[in-house]
Amino acid sequence: MILLKPIYPATQEKHVESIMHSTHLRTSWVPVIPVTVGLILPYLSTYLDIFLPEIPLSYPQWIGVPVFLGGFLLAFNSVQLIYSQEQWDKAPSPAGTPKHLVISGPYCYVRNPMLLGMLLIICGEGLYLRSIGILSYLTAFFLFVNFVMVPGEERRLDEHFGEQYLRYKSKIRRWLPTTSPYKNDR
Repeated sequence: MILLKPIYPATQEKHVESIMHSTHLRTSWVPVIPVTVGLILPYLSTYLDIFLPEIPLSYPQWIGVPVFLGGFLLAFNSVQLIYSQEQWDKAPSPAGTPKHLVISGPYCYVRNPMLLGMLLIICGEGLYLRSIGILSYLTAFFLFVNFVMVPGEERRLDEHFGEQYLRYKSKIRRWLPTTSPYKNDR
């Protein structure tokens, strides 16, 4: 017979908090979202190809590879920059408020490089596989991100960083990178 030692509420809170502060759990869940959005859902979207027409365009299939790789590098670089600057006190959260405004690296050219990278990854997959299902998923994902997710994030950043974020937002576009980097002229 196995006896389990009970965890009392005060001890349990400290135990959970120590787990959440561990480096392993702070970063181990993060790949779940990009893998789901960038690989699993596009793969499942290929099942829609049975019901949708083929892409009528004739283009080399390999054209999707540099689009995919460019998106991957952009997203990876953006994530690496965010995590290297330790933006959150506890576990990172897409709905959380960062400690400071990141305006370096790819963020000095475009406001949402992580999401732009994910869009390029999905686009590259759709082009490479010539899948209308994946390109339809790309469209739905873009609409969700552009009209639901990003506006909420921008409201939080505006409330938290105020004038600094408004200056940044006025000079750097949401999706199309600028040709010259943002300079924080206070």
